[in-house]
Amino acid sequence: MSSSALTNYILAVCTITRDSVGGSGPIFYCKDEEELQKTSLYLEKILDAMAHEVRPGVMILVKH
Repeated sequence: MSSSALTNYILAVCTITRDSVGGSGPIFYCKDEEELQKTSLYLEKILDAMAHEVRPGVMILVKH
C-alpha cells in the first residue's frame, strides 16, 4: 500500500472518556486533558499526521 493511499483517513483516536468513542481503529485512553494533549502531540509527530479536536476530550489523528 502506498503512502498516498493512507491520506484523509483517521489513523487514531485519543479520548479521556471511554464511552464516547468506539470502533476497530487504535484508541488511546488518557487520564486527563494534559495527557490527551501530550499523547495527541506525540502521535502527530510519530504518524506525520494532524490532530483535530472533535469535541472536548476527544481528538482524532488524520493523515492529510
